[in-house]
Amino acid sequence: MQVPVEKNKEYMVDIIDNGYEGEGIAKIDNFTIFIPNCLKGEKVKILVVKVLASHAFGKVLEIITPSKARTKSDCETYKRCGGCSLRHVTYEETLKMKQNAVQSLVNKTLKKPVEVEQVMRNERAISL
Repeated sequence: MQVPVEKNKEYMVDIIDNGYEGEGIAKIDNFTIFIPNCLKGEKVKILVVKVLASHAFGKVLEIITPSKARTKSDCETYKRCGGCSLRHVTYEETLKMKQNAVQSLVNKTLKKPVEVEQVMRNERAISL
């Protein structure tokens, strides 16, 4: 399979899903690109920074169409420090993302899928 993207090139992509660490997932000609700080439903301009045989990694240059779940972070350094990868996401959306991640991991190898219950809210975390 020929890789349809090149390192250090810019692309306009739609984020079709989020990975288990919260990174955005886009596809170009069925080739997967992982992009941190993106949310499902967003349209973004990216720079491809690493290309492997099976997938690539990019970084956001510009958010063209933001998700309704995107929020302004209350921390200036969260992108650099790496302590909180979902600081740009509303709390309600992080609960859904966590449920979907567990759902995908649990059902990956099962013949009969199970339904993961809704993630419980941590009221203390909301008030911090």
